[in-house]
This record gives sequence, C-alpha cells and structure tokens, in this order.
Amino acid sequence: MFKLIEIGFQKFVVKRVFKKYRNSLPTTTAYDNLKPKYHILAGSLVWEDEGIAECHPKLGNAFRYVLRYRTYLISRELSDTKNTNKRNKQTFELAKKYFPNWVGFDKSRCTYNAELVDRLKRFQKVSEWNIDKIS
Repeated sequence: MFKLIEIGFQKFVVKRVFKKYRNSLPTTTAYDNLKPKYHILAGSLVWEDEGIAECHPKLGNAFRYVLRYRTYLISRELSDTKNTNKRNKQTFELAKKYFPNWVGFDKSRCTYNAELVDRLKRFQKVSEWNIDKIS
C-alpha cells in the first residue's frame, strides 16, 4: 500500500509541482570552487548555488528524488532498490524537462567523480555517527 502511495506521489504531485515552479531554480553560479554539502533527507550531495534550500518547500521535497538519482550518477553505487532507483531516474528526467538549464544539471555534477564519492562517504559516515549518538 505504501509503495502505491509513493508511486502516486511521484507521478502526480511531483509533475504538478515541477510545472508550477518551472524554470525557477538558478541557471548560473557566481561561485568559484564551490564544495558540496550533504542533504540528510535526500542522502545526497547538494551545492549552495543550486537554490534547493531557498526554493519553495514543495519543490524542495520533490527534488529529493532528483538529488538522490544525481548522487547515484556521481557515485554509481545503488543504495536504493532497483525499482526505487528507476522511479528516481524518471523524476530526474522529468526535472530536466521543467528545469533544463538548472545549474545542478551541469555535467560536472551529474557524472562519476571519485573525489565526490570520497566526500559523500565521509558525509554519510558522519551522519550515521550523529544518528547513532542521538539514539
């Protein structure tokens, strides 16, 4: 039942949110040598200039799937099931349709990068450590 609700969310709500906020994310950056941060809810890398933190909460929530798939492209490591990854890919492609020039789709942020993989693993380790410390 939960899977059907999640699939329905991605197919209906995400598309509607993307249409509403079409082309509202930054297309250029004013930063040099920007380092990624860790988006704990998406388990993904984000860059400060991408406008995710500043966007409407509904758009930010929908973009978690996009960020998740982009992190897969960077690391080439599947931490989700294949079905989830397939839905994330569909959402990623849908986002490219509605935000084609978004700075987050820059090739350097969507292709395998060993340095970013190392940084991601460190972020994940610290995140897990913090969660363990709380519980």
